[in-house]
Formats: sequence, C-alpha cells, structure tokens
Amino acid sequence: MPTYDIYLQGLAMTNQPGFRSFTFGYDRTIAVSGPYKLAIQWLKRFLTTKGSDYCNPDDGTDFPLLIGSNVVDVNDVRDVILLAIQDCNAQIFKVQEQQANLPPDEQLASATLTDFQPLDEDGFNAWITLRNNKGEELVVPLPTVP
Repeated sequence: MPTYDIYLQGLAMTNQPGFRSFTFGYDRTIAVSGPYKLAIQWLKRFLTTKGSDYCNPDDGTDFPLLIGSNVVDVNDVRDVILLAIQDCNAQIFKVQEQQANLPPDEQLASATLTDFQPLDEDGFNAWITLRNNKGEELVVPLPTVP
C-alpha cells in the first residue's frame, strides 16, 4: 500500500482559497541544502533551551529562557543574545569538526548579531547574519519576542 505525504504550501493572497493549500502525493520530502540548511541547523540549536534535549543535554542556548523572564534592561537582553550566539556558534563548530566532506556552503564561518531594536519595555526585534565558508551571507530574523 502506498504512503502519502501531506505538503503545506503557502500561496499568494490572490490565489488563496483558504489559509493553506493541502496536497497529497507520492513525492518524498524536499531536501534542503546550502546556506538554508546551515540556517535551519543553526536556528534549531539557537532556539532550543539548553538542557531540554535529554540525549544531548549540552545542546541549545539560554536564549529561549528570555521569554517570561524578569530581564528587563535592554542592554542585558542584548548581552544574553550575544552570549547565546557565541554558545551556538561553538556548538555548531564542534559538530562540524566531526562531519567529513561537509560542503563549504553548509559550513558556518560566523554568526553575528546584525541589528537589535527594542520595541518597548517588553520586546525586541533582532537579526542574525550567518556567513558560510563559501562567503555567502544570510540574514535571519529572530522571532519577535513581545
């Protein structure tokens, strides 16, 4: 008996009969490679709370702990983000050392805080620039934290 995958695909507002389009098909999942694969791996680790993965308790950062915390000073929030970026970068470098034949466009060269904008007392917008060893850059917005 064949197996079916459900695909969620966003549509342009002009073509949208509803919020999403659901299709069934025989195709396998679409592979992600290059700088987008690097971005997904980096963000997954950055947005995972350190210690929440029982198999790998050292994975993740303290960034998710900002949500609901009592850190209110904008400079302290920025410092937590900078420390989380450094921690995430170190973890990615360690993982990449163990992977042979990793393409240069999937190897992290650096990740830096590009922009940080306080929204008000209780929120901020932040953007991270990821650079790979091929010299490509990808600017990734962090989720807005109200």
